[in-house]
Amino acid sequence: MWTEVEVMIDNRRVPNGPQTILGPAGCGPDVAALDEVADATIITLDEKDERLPRLLNLLKERGIRWFEKRRDRFTDEELQAARLLVMEYGSLEGKIFGGPRVGTKYDMSEACSRCGAGARQTSALVVEADELRHLEGRRAAATCYEDMLVDERLAGALAESGATGLEFRGVFAAFEKRGHFQLPYRQLCATHVMPRMSPRSTGIDLSQPCPCGRSCFMTYNRTPARLAYRAADLADIRDVNVTWEWYGYSKYNGDVYDSVLPYPLFLVTPKVWRIYRDAGVTGFDWLPIRVVDA
Repeated sequence: MWTEVEVMIDNRRVPNGPQTILGPAGCGPDVAALDEVADATIITLDEKDERLPRLLNLLKERGIRWFEKRRDRFTDEELQAARLLVMEYGSLEGKIFGGPRVGTKYDMSEACSRCGAGARQTSALVVEADELRHLEGRRAAATCYEDMLVDERLAGALAESGATGLEFRGVFAAFEKRGHFQLPYRQLCATHVMPRMSPRSTGIDLSQPCPCGRSCFMTYNRTPARLAYRAADLADIRDVNVTWEWYGYSKYNGDVYDSVLPYPLFLVTPKVWRIYRDAGVTGFDWLPIRVVDA
């Protein structure tokens, strides 16, 4: 395992351009990439790379703000040995807007009346047609709220593998004047909800909790998220599971179609990871959970 640090600099805030920072820091094209959409430079370094403190010190000295995110990375051997893996879509590209505000339907009868945690999806997933470019050439992607999408071939491979705890829903694009059009993708859904995570989980922010106790979980950008579960919590796992906790920003006033709902995280076995890997899928982060005594 190693910890990777991603530093993002707004190019417009760097006098004379980002190269005035990258050059002295020794950060070349091997670690620095341009995000044309955001007009930003993203530098990705190992936490132990000697260039990292040099880069951060230069930014501080010149009064340039930056966005920083740290995440753990693992070898294939470490991923294969894990009991469960947190599955997140980490790519800036390939995320499409979808959910209640686009027309996806939910049963809110057992959801929290304040945050919407526990909402149960009852329809196909509807995504924004204007953003279909984000799916081009991708075998798997996600919505902005971690709804998982797979193409039909990958859905077939998952089904044929005998993976447990999963079901599929259709995916439709919402066109303003033409209605809904079915896409050659399926939404990957989980049928099993995990118990509460262990309090020994780290990198989890719950500074503004909902009274229900189930939502408003966030992950720190500068501290890697490390989820922990008790050994007894793993006795009844499936190949595809979701967390009891719901993450992200929530905006719910009783009208689900004008809402931003939090979402659970996906926890999958290495079996699912291998299927994605063998299909050549990229853009996902895989984080082994930690097994603890209490």
